[in-house]
Amino acid sequence: MKHFLFFILSVSFALGTFAQELKIKSCTLASTDVTASSLENIRMDDVGDPCALVKILLLDGISKVQGNVIGDIKEYSSEKWVYLSKGTKEIRIIPMHYKPLRVYFPDFGIDGVESKRTYVLDLVIQNMGAEPVDAGGNFYALSVQPKNAVVTIDGVLQPSSSDGEYSAMLPYGTHTYKVEAGGYISKSGSFVVSSGDMTPISVSLLSAMASVSITCPTPAVSLYVDKKAVGNSPWSGSLKEGMHLVEVRKSGYRSQQKTIQLAQQQKLDVTFGELVAIQGNLSVNYKPFGADVYVDGKKLGQSPRVFNGLLVGNHQVEVRKDGYATDRKSVSISEGQTASITGTLVSNAVASSSSNTSGYSSGSSSMASGSNTISIPVKNGISIDMVKVEAGTFMMGATSEMKDPDDDEKPVHQVILTNDYYMGKYEVTQALWEAVMGSNPSICEGDNLPVETVSWNDCQEFISKLNSMTGRKFRLPTEAEWEYAARGGKRSRGYQYSGNSNISDVAWYDGNCVNISGINTHPVGKKQANELGIYDMTGNVWEWCQDWYGSYSSSSQTNPTGSYSGSDRVYRGGSWDCSARLCRSSCRFIISPDFHINGLGLRLALSE
Repeated sequence: MKHFLFFILSVSFALGTFAQELKIKSCTLASTDVTASSLENIRMDDVGDPCALVKILLLDGISKVQGNVIGDIKEYSSEKWVYLSKGTKEIRIIPMHYKPLRVYFPDFGIDGVESKRTYVLDLVIQNMGAEPVDAGGNFYALSVQPKNAVVTIDGVLQPSSSDGEYSAMLPYGTHTYKVEAGGYISKSGSFVVSSGDMTPISVSLLSAMASVSITCPTPAVSLYVDKKAVGNSPWSGSLKEGMHLVEVRKSGYRSQQKTIQLAQQQKLDVTFGELVAIQGNLSVNYKPFGADVYVDGKKLGQSPRVFNGLLVGNHQVEVRKDGYATDRKSVSISEGQTASITGTLVSNAVASSSSNTSGYSSGSSSMASGSNTISIPVKNGISIDMVKVEAGTFMMGATSEMKDPDDDEKPVHQVILTNDYYMGKYEVTQALWEAVMGSNPSICEGDNLPVETVSWNDCQEFISKLNSMTGRKFRLPTEAEWEYAARGGKRSRGYQYSGNSNISDVAWYDGNCVNISGINTHPVGKKQANELGIYDMTGNVWEWCQDWYGSYSSSSQTNPTGSYSGSDRVYRGGSWDCSARLCRSSCRFIISPDFHINGLGLRLALSE
């Protein structure tokens, strides 16, 4: 929650008396006023709770309002609108020509302002009958960047300000300031306080950090600075002056290191050479002969054979042959060594008689015969239904059926997904979230409603706890996996939305989602499923993807995972309050991973 600290600098003079002062005429709850709860006016505080709205009926002379104020103050012809965090008990009104006025809501029978309620504060100017006396001082105004900078006035450390703005009354005359912040060059100066209006002082500190860019031609390498991971190549960032150890790493390759010496505000490009692969070999000998061998989803050849030049580390090996059940094994490759696997494939006729053909251990999940859906229990009778999505190739982006596309949906490009995976049949519900996390952050509450108001970071914490409970490796889908599943995978019929080109058949969106008693989302699975049997990939709530946001390339991509780094994560699918255009299967949206809004939830993915 955003807090404002009220302070007045102690000085050796007193504030004079004024001929007029600001008074409270009335402060009441406007029980029939629904402004604060209407969709076009609702505002969320820093923890995601709806705000209260206070309408101030006096305009002239009010320069600032302090005290749990959220966002900008709206000004209309006859009133000012101030949004407050729920529970706020008092505010402070700073006039331009009168004494500051404290409004303590309990004095008016309001213990603390409530979410989505509208209050009316009627102020009057009262004539005190005396002429104003010069107070011998005035206010200064100072704005600083960065906002967390440390400020001293006349050698006195000022209380911190969350918005980077400082003001207090000072005697007439010249005063000094100093602004400091870690990683920035400090700045000092002076200003004059007089009886006239004070011209605000703006101080923006220059970064003292060096700018460093690090590149390596080997794709998907991880970068470390002083043995701490900073991202993937290419990387640009700021580092303190002095000596640093820079390292590039990639599993199965020999790492490289460089030591760099930096000065303040220096710009330096650090370039590494190609990383050298560390390799070993794999011997595969299966019966019957001629079975196809796949390593990490890529076909290498047929058994029996020794496959040379594989990267060291753990690999997933599949041995496939028509008419036989696929055999899967994990194998560890060591440098200069030859690992060996042998076996005999089982014919489908024999495999079909087995009591457990789902690929999951009994008791941990179930799968109906002939179905592509598995059900994984979590706790208290709550389970997760997952739909199998077969590997395949599709055209990603603004294909011809995607009407009125945005630029970031282009260019259309081929995507090859080499591995089968599972997608959640439904969006994650509030009942599932609460079973795992013990709490429910949603604004629109209901066990079978999709969870919302969760950040990308919240989703990662949820998935980590879920995996500990189930022993599975759930995750968010990549952006490519999400779009492929939304389009219907191998069963796609080329619809604009997930499951139909008539959006009302498959989605809750702004064209059919009526706001009744504040309930905007709908229970999952109530609309038509798409070609794969997956529900609500269009509308209801937006769904987080795993990827950092990046621009598309026209070249073909195999198992893409988005940009190596970034500041924003991708979310897809549209929501209950979105237009049809924003619900198209190719439409992309991005936001900071720590941001959470009503209408943004998640759907789980699971690798085989």
